Amino acid sequence: MFKNKKGVLLILMYLVVSVLFVFLGVFVFRNMWQAKATMRQKQGMLAFYCAEAAIDKGVSKLPADISGEVNVSLTDQFGNIQGEYTYTTTILEAAKRWKVEGWGYTPSQSQAASTVHLEAYVSKRDLPDSFWENAIYTAGNVRVNGNAYDIDGNIIYGGSLLPAALDPLLFTGTATADVSINPLIKLDYDSLRTIAASQIKPDGSDNVYTSIEIAAGNPPFPATFWFDNTDADPTKWVPNVVYVETDLVLNGSIGTIGGFLLVVGDVTTNPSSTSETVINGNGQIDGCVYSTGQFRVNGGGNGLNVHGGVWSGSDGVRLNGSVDIEYDLDYMNAIRDVIQPGSTVQVISWRKL
Repeated sequence: MFKNKKGVLLILMYLVVSVLFVFLGVFVFRNMWQAKATMRQKQGMLAFYCAEAAIDKGVSKLPADISGEVNVSLTDQFGNIQGEYTYTTTILEAAKRWKVEGWGYTPSQSQAASTVHLEAYVSKRDLPDSFWENAIYTAGNVRVNGNAYDIDGNIIYGGSLLPAALDPLLFTGTATADVSINPLIKLDYDSLRTIAASQIKPDGSDNVYTSIEIAAGNPPFPATFWFDNTDADPTKWVPNVVYVETDLVLNGSIGTIGGFLLVVGDVTTNPSSTSETVINGNGQIDGCVYSTGQFRVNGGGNGLNVHGGVWSGSDGVRLNGSVDIEYDLDYMNAIRDVIQPGSTVQVISWRKL
């Protein structure tokens, strides 16, 4: 009887040990599989970043240079190679449209554990007449809330108009949907920033406003549209070019702000970034506002008057409360003919192949 019990216990012990070995094997296998999956995911992400870098490099050289590059190494902050990229550029329309293809490899093209292939379509869009002919030009939606608004001039939008029909007593002009204006045309920001930096106001400050200066409210903005209107020929008068390197949020009574306001953030270092213009309160903008992000007014009291025009990106225009926007042809012509802002190349669409 005792020997039988010892035999049963021995069998049970073998079973327990076998089960433990099975669980240990499953545990080890699972950890190895997860480690390999994590490594594959990391390699895929690195390859994707390399392909993105390839696209960015190809786009940055347009329109002057369409030559590609092969087996370019990317390193981390310690100088360790993380992957390689290759890209090619194809002309689709001379000086206007291109296709840039980028390949990312990890750890290298010759020993690629992961490969990512991206394709981007790039365009240099001319500034059409419609860019200059509207009180509101936006790549997104135009949303108007309430009935305390007055829009004198045309509206062109790439998204929707909400409500679909504006009160004809409050809106003088035509509203046109045009999906082709999305995304918002990118301007030559480097050139415009150079102009803003060269315009020195009487207080000694220039017209470039950093995020620190905007947060501090110092220096003040120009109070008139014109930087120099001393020439006998008014067609040669020079507007203020106000370059804002962050979101522009104005609260309370803002008084009068003048010029060609460019609310563009850090587009020179991060081309895909957007910055919005938000005005809470009342006052007047004597000029034109170009905002890569949303243009939004939360008017109160006497509301806000914009005498000139508004451009905004795909985040659209939102008008709440009391606001008047009036198109001004003279201001538009001064920007168009004197400042002569040009467009730059931009990615219209991209996909992973």
